[in-house]
Amino acid sequence: MENDLLKAQLLFKLYRKGKWGGAHTPLRNLFHMMDKISIRDSNKAVKELNNLGWVLIKISTGEEHISLNSHKNKEIKEFILKVLGVNPALLE
Repeated sequence: MENDLLKAQLLFKLYRKGKWGGAHTPLRNLFHMMDKISIRDSNKAVKELNNLGWVLIKISTGEEHISLNSHKNKEIKEFILKVLGVNPALLE
């Protein structure tokens, strides 16, 4: 997979915020403080994560919202740990 670091960072951000299943956040909240090139790369990463089934995209309040797929919890945790190398205690 391309952009593994970016994907892991996006997943970790959603994970820290507790955005699983029905708890979602506007997609723009993930991209604030980014330049246009980074936003374009992030959008590609989000589409790839959606194709893998790791994130769910929903139209709500007229804009796209994103959340983690709770059925892929184990895979998401393993990916974050493998790519980012964060302390496993942060994912409890």
